Amino acid sequence: MEGMATMELEIMSREIIKPSSPTPLSQRWYKLSLLDQMSYRMHIPIVLFYPSNDGYKFGEFSNELKKSLSEILTRYYPLAGRIGDGGIECNDKGVDFFEARVNCPLEGFLNHPEFEALNLLVPDQIQSNKLDLSSTLIVQITFFDCGGMAIGVSMCHKVADISSMSAFLNDWATMARQSEEKEEISAQFITSFFPPDHSPVDIPEYVLKKRNCVARRFVFNATKLDALKTLAASHGVENPTRVQVVTALLYKCADAASKASSDSPTASDLVQMVNLRQLVIPSLPEKSFGNMAWCFKISAQEEGEVEFHDLVAQLKEGVAGFRLTYGKSFSWDELFRLMSDFRKSFGSLLKRTENIVRFTCTSWCRSPLYNVDFGWGKPIWIGCPSAMWNTIILMDTRSGDGIEALVSLEEQNMNLFEHDEELLRFASLNPSPYETH
Repeated sequence: MEGMATMELEIMSREIIKPSSPTPLSQRWYKLSLLDQMSYRMHIPIVLFYPSNDGYKFGEFSNELKKSLSEILTRYYPLAGRIGDGGIECNDKGVDFFEARVNCPLEGFLNHPEFEALNLLVPDQIQSNKLDLSSTLIVQITFFDCGGMAIGVSMCHKVADISSMSAFLNDWATMARQSEEKEEISAQFITSFFPPDHSPVDIPEYVLKKRNCVARRFVFNATKLDALKTLAASHGVENPTRVQVVTALLYKCADAASKASSDSPTASDLVQMVNLRQLVIPSLPEKSFGNMAWCFKISAQEEGEVEFHDLVAQLKEGVAGFRLTYGKSFSWDELFRLMSDFRKSFGSLLKRTENIVRFTCTSWCRSPLYNVDFGWGKPIWIGCPSAMWNTIILMDTRSGDGIEALVSLEEQNMNLFEHDEELLRFASLNPSPYETH
């Protein structure tokens, strides 16, 4: 994107937003669930972009956001606390709230979004020594020259997954709109469905290692998704989902790039994250807050090219296997057993080994992030500023019928991946969000 290399961001202010009313003493300690304890202590960043609205001024935007954030924190009180050993001290220390501006128009920024520029729109709590590393939520509102706006939100994965983040953002937006529904807002903490009443479990906290990687954005429109599903079905895979076919194609091409760039090609696998809320019986509300994801893995052999339809079939079997084993009667005891079995059978699942190339995929599709309306309309685009090494993040396009994929690979692998002819038959490389609505 021409000109973005010189884009400058100015932080205009930093403020601590605290709950509008104090958290009761009875709620001062929020115990992390088993799945929370197993989650990475990292932040999930997203940025929501909104076009210019002539009816509002910057100060009005900001004041409304701060006031409604203070109010919603009384319902989502753990987010105003600080992470401790096995839980959150709900001490109302508050949320870091930044105001910033950039010297470019929103339309130019979104012409072909660059991830280096996206990173400026969400505070990095790992790199900044001015932020409390135990904080659970950070917000940055950035104004563009044209009057457009970006709201960057970074939430700690130790506390929540993307479904939780979406629930919080939509409830915050409802509060900001002064909707009649705001009186009905009530955080539905997963710990109320599965009380963490077991003794503490010795679960090692996995530490993420920083690696040099390159991120690219690919977009699959509805027509190409139908073509991929048809291709999988023609090889005997019944009713594949759009997420499954996109994941399979991206993994196939990433595996091929990895093998082509290596002097000694090795086998690979892909860890697929799955939202459990609708897989269990009875199902959990989509707005339930906390980590509620499970993972399984599929693999590609060391030699030869893996078949697309075989990977789609493996993905379908992975989800079906969970439903058969755990989905019929789910309880805290079942969850505890699932995690215990996971630790026994797949204790090394999240550990990378020298002779296996590991990829990870998570889908944010069907999360109602594009419904987040603070009173001046829905976002025109939602971006994810960063990604870990060898990861794939899937999101809906604004229209809801396409899929955006953020892929992060080593630079030498990405040079091959982004030119893969099979991939480019179905996906467009970083088109303008204005073209994918």
